[in-house]
Amino acid sequence: MKNFINQFSQENRFSFYAPFFRVFIGLYLLKDIIITWNFNGLLYKGDSFLHPDPAAILDYFNLDTGVMREYFEIFMFSYILVILLFLFGIGKRYTAILLFIHLELIQNFAWLTLNGGDNLMKFVVLYYIFIDSYNRFSIKPLQFKNEEAKKFSNFISNLAGYSLCAHFCLVYFVSAVHKIHADVWFNGVATYYVLGSERFQGTSWNSILVQSGVFVTLSTYGTILIELIYPFLIWFKKTKYPMMVCSILLHSGIGIFMMLYDFQIVFILLQGFFLSNKEWDKLLKWIDTTIEWCKIKLTAKLKTNP
Repeated sequence: MKNFINQFSQENRFSFYAPFFRVFIGLYLLKDIIITWNFNGLLYKGDSFLHPDPAAILDYFNLDTGVMREYFEIFMFSYILVILLFLFGIGKRYTAILLFIHLELIQNFAWLTLNGGDNLMKFVVLYYIFIDSYNRFSIKPLQFKNEEAKKFSNFISNLAGYSLCAHFCLVYFVSAVHKIHADVWFNGVATYYVLGSERFQGTSWNSILVQSGVFVTLSTYGTILIELIYPFLIWFKKTKYPMMVCSILLHSGIGIFMMLYDFQIVFILLQGFFLSNKEWDKLLKWIDTTIEWCKIKLTAKLKTNP
C-alpha cells in the first residue's frame, strides 16, 4: 500500500492531457448555452411542460426550484462566469466545485434535452475537482507550500484521473450488457432500425448500407464486441492503441451516419486520458516527424515535376 501511494505521488500522470480537456469542457458548455439561448424560457423558466428533477443541492439549502426559475438570468450569468473562470484555470479546484454545482442544477432543469455525453460530462467535471489540470492553459499553475503538499496533490489527481478512466470503461461495459439484453441487438439487426430511421439519416449512404445484411450484422455485433472488450484490453500496452482506434472509428461512424455529434466528440476525446505523459510526448514527436517527412517528399516531387 505504501509503495502504491509513493508511485502515485511522484508526478501528475495526467499533466499533459488534463489541461487540454479542461479547455474543451469550458468550450463544450459554452456551446450548449449558445445553442439553447433562444429556448431558455421553455427549458428553464417554467414556460413549458418540463418539470425539473429534484435537486439535492437545492434541498440541502432548503431552496425551491421556483426560486431558480424566478432569478434564472442571475443564475445563468453566474454559470457563464464560472465556466470562463474554469476555462482559464482561475480559482483552480474551488471553481471546479462551483462548476459542478451549476452543471448539476442546469441539467436538472433541462433533463429532457440531455444525451449520453452530457450525463458523462457531469461526472468528468466532478473528477476535475481533484485533477490538477492547471500547469498548462492556465493563468497561474497550482502553488504548493512544500513538497508534501505537492505529492498529496499528485496522488489525488492521479487517483481521480484513473477513476475517470475506470468510469469510462464502466459506461462501455454497462452499455454492452444492456445491448445484449435488447432483442434487436441480440438478434444482430439494431443498426438496420437505427440507420433506416429518418431521424438518423446522416448521409445518403444510410439507405444503401441497411440493405446489406452483412454490414448490419457485423456493425451490430461489432459494436457490442468493442464495448465488451474495451474495458479490459485498454489497460494493456499491446492492445491499448488498437482499442483506441476501434473506439474512435465507432464513435466517428455514429457521428457521421447518425448525426449524434456532441455525444461522440466527448467519447472520442476522453480516449486521451488513457495515454501517459510520455506516450503523448512520443505521439506528438511521431506526428511532427511524419509531417516533416511529408513536406520533404512533397517538395522533392514538386521539384522533379515542375
